[in-house]
Amino acid sequence: MRVAFLVCHLTGTGHLARTLALARAVAAAGGRPLVLSGGRALAHHDWEGTAFHPLPPLRVDGFDYATLRRMDGAVAPPLYLEERRRQIVEALARFEPDVLVTETFPLGRRRLAAEFEAAIDAVQAIRPQARILASVRDIPEPPSRPERLVEATQRIIARFDRILVHGEADLVPLSASWPLPPEAAARVGHTGYIGRSDLRPARRGDEVLVSVGGGVLGRRLLGVAVEAAGLVDRPWCLLVGGPDAASVAACLAEAAPPNLVAEPARPDYPDLLAAAACSVSLAGYNTVMDLAACRTPAVIVPFAEHGEREQSLRAEALAALPGLSVLSGATLTAASLAQAVSAAACAPDRPAWPFARDGARRAALAILEEPRDP
Repeated sequence: MRVAFLVCHLTGTGHLARTLALARAVAAAGGRPLVLSGGRALAHHDWEGTAFHPLPPLRVDGFDYATLRRMDGAVAPPLYLEERRRQIVEALARFEPDVLVTETFPLGRRRLAAEFEAAIDAVQAIRPQARILASVRDIPEPPSRPERLVEATQRIIARFDRILVHGEADLVPLSASWPLPPEAAARVGHTGYIGRSDLRPARRGDEVLVSVGGGVLGRRLLGVAVEAAGLVDRPWCLLVGGPDAASVAACLAEAAPPNLVAEPARPDYPDLLAAAACSVSLAGYNTVMDLAACRTPAVIVPFAEHGEREQSLRAEALAALPGLSVLSGATLTAASLAQAVSAAACAPDRPAWPFARDGARRAALAILEEPRDP
């Protein structure tokens, strides 16, 4: 069965990482995946066994999702967006998928609705019985206005067979962020979390590992960590994300005390995490999954700037788990971070968290169900 995934990461790398994990699981289950990716190129992600089609890339500055930009920072003109749609339609026509999986859309990526709709139209023109599915993380950013919920509901009912939510309903149901009406909610299925199913064995060292993921979020946390390192007599390592990671890391290192190093995000981050004395991070989906795969005590500071609520909702759901401290970004100081780090670094290994992380396998089985009759 041929499965096409359409994804566009505009800031960080989590959307693409999760999609690639799904594509690998589909391949392992006997399917033939194709990933069409509309964000910046990433060298350190694993797409082995997956056909990969990069589109003319887009990004946004900060949280200005209303303004789509090319990689050089210029506003993407209509012809650039039209070329993306043309490539999507042509790639799907060549591939002839049995299933199309849209990442985040229709519960987000509204500015790219035209290309997602064009993809659905193209697939259904080629193969009317093809199934149209959406892949969304456990907590999509809640709608900022009621009409966005109405718009997404209409699209789900009209165009989608299933909404695959990569989380657990018992921990955080989709309704906590997107309270869909019954007809749309009936098409929602929770697959479980997508992460490593095993725990990484490692002997914990002395290092405090600070990471803010693969994008540009969390720069304030990195700055506070530089100050906090001067208050805690341990080695600190800061990992910086984003396309300008090297220059930002160099600037942080210049202002850092001698016990701190700063460098761009590394592909061996999960191994560094498992061997750290404690972790300091945001509360993004993939970061939490990396934490769930090890026993390292953690301090998380959910990103809540620009009215963002996703990470705060996730942190609230996780706050009662052992070995985890949650600090509010609004009141974060070097002193409060140093205090939390000192306590976490001396704590025993964190118990395993009580939720499964085999969501990629379970989602692949749902994706590869037989198509409906024409």
